[in-house]
Amino acid sequence: MGNLLYRIEQDLKEGRKKKACDRLRNMINQFPNDISLRKKLGQIYFEVGFLDEAGKFWILSKPENNEMEAAVEIYRKSLSNSGNAILNDIVFRGDKDLLDEHAKKVILELEQDSFRITRQIPIFKAKAREKGRYSEDKTTFLGQIRFFLLVGLLILLPVLGIFKLFELISSLFSQ
Repeated sequence: MGNLLYRIEQDLKEGRKKKACDRLRNMINQFPNDISLRKKLGQIYFEVGFLDEAGKFWILSKPENNEMEAAVEIYRKSLSNSGNAILNDIVFRGDKDLLDEHAKKVILELEQDSFRITRQIPIFKAKAREKGRYSEDKTTFLGQIRFFLLVGLLILLPVLGIFKLFELISSLFSQ
C-alpha cells in the first residue's frame, strides 16, 4: 500500500491528477474501510474545483473546516438529499463496525432515510481483501490435476512417437 501511496504522491507532484484519482479509486475499492483514502481523493477533487465530487468522498469524514462542510452539503443537494441515492453513489463495501463514530452515524442516517422512503437499504458485497491481509491465489485440486495431465501428455507424446518410429523402421527392414 505504501508503494501505491508513493506513486499517487508522485503523480500529484507531476500534475497527473487524473492518474492519481484513478489510483485512489482503485485503492478505495481494495481497502474500503480506510476513510483516509476517501478524504485524500476528496481533497484532490476540491483542489480541482469539483466540489460535489469532493463532498461525495468527504461525506464519511468528520468535517475539519468550512470547505468540507460546504462540499458535503453541495453533494447532498445534488442528489436531493436522498439517502438511497447517496448510498448507491458512494458504494461503501467495507465493514461499518470498523469505521469511526462520525462515519457510522452518517451511514446510519442515510440507511434510515433510504428505508423510510424506498423500504430498502442498498447492500454492497464486501471486499474480501483488506489492508495487510493479502490472499494468495490458491490453485484448486482440479487445476492441479489438469496441470499434471498436461505435463504427462507433453512427456508421453514424444516417447510414444519414438517407439512408433522404431516400430515403423523395424517393419521396413524385417520384410
